[in-house]
Amino acid sequence: MRETSPHKVKILGIIPARGGSTSIRYKNIADVGGKPLIYYSIQEAQKSKLLDAFIVSTDSPKIAKVAKRLGADVPFLRPSNTAEKFSAEIEYQQHALAWLEKHRGWQPEIVVIIKATSPLRPASDIDKVIKVLKKGNFSMVRTVAKPDQHPYRMWIVDKQTNRLHSLLPEFVSRVDFAKWGNDVPRQKLSKVYFHNGAVDAIWAKNIKRGVRAVFAGPIGAVISDPKTAVDIDEPRDLEIVAGLLKQKRAAK
Repeated sequence: MRETSPHKVKILGIIPARGGSTSIRYKNIADVGGKPLIYYSIQEAQKSKLLDAFIVSTDSPKIAKVAKRLGADVPFLRPSNTAEKFSAEIEYQQHALAWLEKHRGWQPEIVVIIKATSPLRPASDIDKVIKVLKKGNFSMVRTVAKPDQHPYRMWIVDKQTNRLHSLLPEFVSRVDFAKWGNDVPRQKLSKVYFHNGAVDAIWAKNIKRGVRAVFAGPIGAVISDPKTAVDIDEPRDLEIVAGLLKQKRAAK
């Protein structure tokens, strides 16, 4: 167990795990490779060399019980209005900071969001976002990964006319477009990344100020291995991750 003196908790991890899920019932504790999904994030948070402490923020007594059994600190059940389908993430973050300051005297400088739905994210990514936030002039830092498909290959469909509209019409140079149109070779396209949601590091003062301060920018990046960027959203994702974990264990 890490030191939890109020003056020692400068970098706090939060694993959000709400009870509701429209795609998978109790998704955050669904079985993945013989373990509850949240197990993998708790395990990596414990391995982090830079977190002073971490907690699980949940509205569910059932999830709280599982998380505690796995060795996590679950100091409260967060209000249900911070765990609804369309609740803003900053709501549970502000609640956690306010509760911990009032009841434990904790006043962290950095908050690291560790999503339970990203079970393949290694502890090294947790420490990387912290390092980048501390070194750079960023309002926050988040992990990103290369997408399977380049967004220049994506289109918006007008359902009334079936007409295609290019999602990024100005993404390539006029010279390249004049030669290839929307079939510009992959090698000519700029490298792009998607926010995989695995880890975010945010200055606590920005969370307290509100969402505009969090995203005021500039926003820093840590590029993750695409193999670890799986996000559990649909039932088939559970099967994919279980297979990847099996391969990982077999390789050891």
